[in-house]
Amino acid sequence: MNTGVRAISFPGSEEKPNRTAALVCAALSVFLLAYVAMVRMNMIEDTNHSWTYASTLICSVILMSAVILYAVSDGKSWWVRYVLMSSIMITALIFCVIMTSSYLVFVLPMILCILYYNKEFSILMSVICGALMLLEPVLSYYADKVNLNYVDLIGESSGTVMISGWGWDSIEFQLVNYTVPCMVIFISISMLAIWLTHSGFENIMRYNETALRKAAIDKELAIASDIQRGMLPGEIPGKGDFSISARMLTARSVGGDFYDFLKADDTHVALVIADVSGKGTPAALFMASAKSALRSNLANGLQPDMVMKKTNQILCDSNREKLFVTSWLGIIDLETGRMSYVNAGHNPPFLIRGGKAEKLIDPPNFILGRKKRAEYKEHRITLQPGDVLFLYTDGVTEAVGADKKMFGESRLQDLLSGAGEDAGGIIETVDSEIRKFVGDVERSDDITMVTFALHRYMREELEFRDFVLDRGSYAAVMSHIRGALESSKCPENVIRDIEVCSSEILANIDMYAYQEKGGELGVAVSLSDRKAKVVFRDRGPEYNPLLKDNPDVEMRIKDHKVGGFGLSIVRKMMDEVIYSRENGYNVLTIKRGY
Repeated sequence: MNTGVRAISFPGSEEKPNRTAALVCAALSVFLLAYVAMVRMNMIEDTNHSWTYASTLICSVILMSAVILYAVSDGKSWWVRYVLMSSIMITALIFCVIMTSSYLVFVLPMILCILYYNKEFSILMSVICGALMLLEPVLSYYADKVNLNYVDLIGESSGTVMISGWGWDSIEFQLVNYTVPCMVIFISISMLAIWLTHSGFENIMRYNETALRKAAIDKELAIASDIQRGMLPGEIPGKGDFSISARMLTARSVGGDFYDFLKADDTHVALVIADVSGKGTPAALFMASAKSALRSNLANGLQPDMVMKKTNQILCDSNREKLFVTSWLGIIDLETGRMSYVNAGHNPPFLIRGGKAEKLIDPPNFILGRKKRAEYKEHRITLQPGDVLFLYTDGVTEAVGADKKMFGESRLQDLLSGAGEDAGGIIETVDSEIRKFVGDVERSDDITMVTFALHRYMREELEFRDFVLDRGSYAAVMSHIRGALESSKCPENVIRDIEVCSSEILANIDMYAYQEKGGELGVAVSLSDRKAKVVFRDRGPEYNPLLKDNPDVEMRIKDHKVGGFGLSIVRKMMDEVIYSRENGYNVLTIKRGY
């Protein structure tokens, strides 16, 4: 994986330090040859031209030989470093003799040792350099290099100066009083430098490893964030009947909030918003599991209460981290505006109607993921054209400003009351106000918002067939319904169920709309998305049979009462039963999926 951070290799890297040492050897060799030339031309005063000439020439040859060996090798062999460093230390020793006790020249090989990033090798070179220092007084004696600090000078009457005490006594005196202390100081400082350098390299390596791991994690989080954004739904074509807008701002690379919306069928839209406890990767993974479970259960055609129940059971079975989800789910019938919803411990949404925002306050159900046997109650409300539903997570109301105060529900409600009816515009307005309120304060929680705006009811172009309803026309109506369903390849078991319900509805219309005196009846039959729909309309007085409570079966049997079970049977056998009053008609719709 390319993380964008370059790995640094420290110990065991031979090529670069060997090349640097070889360049130093070549430079020293050229310098020594130039020094010899200047001594020979008396440009530099030296009391022992022959010894200086010979020693520097030998050093130059040693240095050039080391460079040649480096050149013919691959530059990475372990022995190359020892050849190069040995030639440099020998040269440092000769320089020390020539310049009389100038031990600072041994700093050069120690500096080059650092380039190898090897503590053991550096310690070895430090000890060798210290040993070579001890040789300097002896070599200086044999080279006739007199250190005047350790001899006595005796002036003669003739004007000459005699040197007294030059020999082994001066060598011993120099060793004890100067060379050994210099060696101890040199080795001590070298050891300290080696320790500091090695510690620094280790810290750099740890930092580099940490940076590499962080870069890898950041890369993985970026991928996870892209995947998470890819899991969010796209636009749903509403043909002008409705519009949906959503926005999610995560506090970290990946968040625990999520939203979803999908068309359950041609006439129903499902909205989901949720907030997972915790932050970061664990919350994001749990979020993905919850989102997948919710969408799967919605796709199976379950009602909101059963969707929540099944999803909760799935999350409880796989919740090792003891996380939980607050969620709100609503399913909207686009034909009638009826919305069935369940709140699993989430912030209640706002319904914006007529320029005023009000919370949908219902007793919330238990959160998802912590109590496997939890039950969820479904609530219903009818949306009207022009209504806007605003869903949000607590990151909106709990956004903290510079004054440490929260944005709050009251501020949000006031803002929504004057935000208009455009779904996208409401999101932009709230987002802008939150950003102004928060300022430069870092977000501590994810912010997620979803708006659903109902512009008009979806109207399917139905073809009604008109009948005159009386006892004698029941058979004709039933024959028309069967024929329309059979021509659309509707399964026989579904046709039979619809026939039973249609018979009950016809009797109900005949009795309550026309008092069994007959009247106008329109019937429309359609089938799409594996769902059969039959619509009945009559001209009777406004009457909603769905407002009538289901009969108490035991009491009716006890009192020997007959009838009263028709609409109860219809409700149980059909997936949906919908009533509306339109243009002077009572309209009753039944739907049955298969």
